[in-house]
Amino acid sequence: MRWRPRSILQLILLGFLTVVAPLSAAVVLAVQTLVEQAVDNARLNERTVTLTRSTQQLQGDLLDLERRTRQYATLGDASLLRLVLEGLDDLQATLATIGERLDAGGAVVAARLGEQLRDLQHELTLVPGDAARLETALALFDPISREAQAAGRSSRLQVDAELAAQLLAADATRTRMILIASALALLTVPLALLFTYWINQPIRQLEQVIRQLGSARAGGAIRIQGPREMQLLGRQLSWLRDQLAELDAQKQQFLRHISHELKTPLASLCEGADLLAEGVVGPALNPAQREIVSIVQQNSKELQRLIENLLDYNQLLHRADVRPREVALAPLVAEIVGSHRLGFKRHGLEAVLRDEQAHWVLDAGKLRAALDNLVSNAANYASQDSEVLIHWRVHRDMLEIDVANHGPLIPADETERIFEPFFQGSTGRRGAIKGSGIGLSVARECIESQGGSLRLVQRKPYSTCFRITLPRLEEPA
Repeated sequence: MRWRPRSILQLILLGFLTVVAPLSAAVVLAVQTLVEQAVDNARLNERTVTLTRSTQQLQGDLLDLERRTRQYATLGDASLLRLVLEGLDDLQATLATIGERLDAGGAVVAARLGEQLRDLQHELTLVPGDAARLETALALFDPISREAQAAGRSSRLQVDAELAAQLLAADATRTRMILIASALALLTVPLALLFTYWINQPIRQLEQVIRQLGSARAGGAIRIQGPREMQLLGRQLSWLRDQLAELDAQKQQFLRHISHELKTPLASLCEGADLLAEGVVGPALNPAQREIVSIVQQNSKELQRLIENLLDYNQLLHRADVRPREVALAPLVAEIVGSHRLGFKRHGLEAVLRDEQAHWVLDAGKLRAALDNLVSNAANYASQDSEVLIHWRVHRDMLEIDVANHGPLIPADETERIFEPFFQGSTGRRGAIKGSGIGLSVARECIESQGGSLRLVQRKPYSTCFRITLPRLEEPA
């Protein structure tokens, strides 16, 4: 069975340690390499500095020795001879130091120089008894000087060679560090991507499930693969989905019952008001009575429209199918305006229809619902004795329908909120029945389900103008 981390914390810690472990090893290796190189450089520097100083000291001491020897040959002072012999001992010590730090070729030169210095010392020890030995000793300074110069050249060549070797070692170290860094990048980047995928995979599953829940498409048991917390969250989402489905079913049942309970007495009320208005059940009504009956008729229709809005809003949340067909726009608009004639007449409003397009392919039922709400709002918010404009035309291959009226301005901070469900604007509405606040929301849903848009625009000289924009749909085959 393949092992998986039991929790998100374990997964994150495992990923962190897996990625950090090779980086830490690389850091330790780099520090160790740099320390070793620093030690080697320190040793090399100490050796080259000592070699250079000893070579310079050898040259200087050799000149002093030759000067003192010649002073002794001139003056014959025994103390000068003693200083010469002590100088020879110092030269031997310096030469020994140089010989330890030279390579094989340089060591041979140093050895020859040492032999010549011993020969010089041997001759000088015999000088007090033999003047000819003094001349022989002085003659030895020329080959000794040449050998000293050869030792100096060997010293410089060795210093240059060791410095070049140090540079090569530094280049090799840099190349090795680059290779290690490249190898670590090739190792850690895939590991980081792998653990990122493992961590992100259950989150993407969760996001997908939430989208399905939001669109009511989630079916079956919800299972999220991954750590224990994500699996538990999947089970909780499954429980939440079931609860939401149950609540939605209860809401549907409630709306069906309440619509039936409200429509039945409302239909009787509308029918009775119509009979009274037509004078079927009694003598003709006087003007005051007719005014009262018209008020009853108008408010009955308004109440019926509000109930239908509630039902339409609920249906729009659960049904997004569009039924396109070619529609004659003028009769449809005229029918909608005619259904509001009593409201227009009561407020002294005049409906102005401007027809610049005869037919369009769209969902007639959804457009009717949207226009009915817009025309109703225009009638309820328009100024007394003004006009309501309904203008439709084609602009840039899109059908545009404007519903505009004169009246109070909509505040700038409410221009988008008025399309939110159940939002009540601050602008006063006429009538005894207060709006439900879902008319514009229903209208926008009806238009957007057809790929269009509904927005508030400016159109002079009207204070308020709602514009519907609809594409031409394809008729079913």
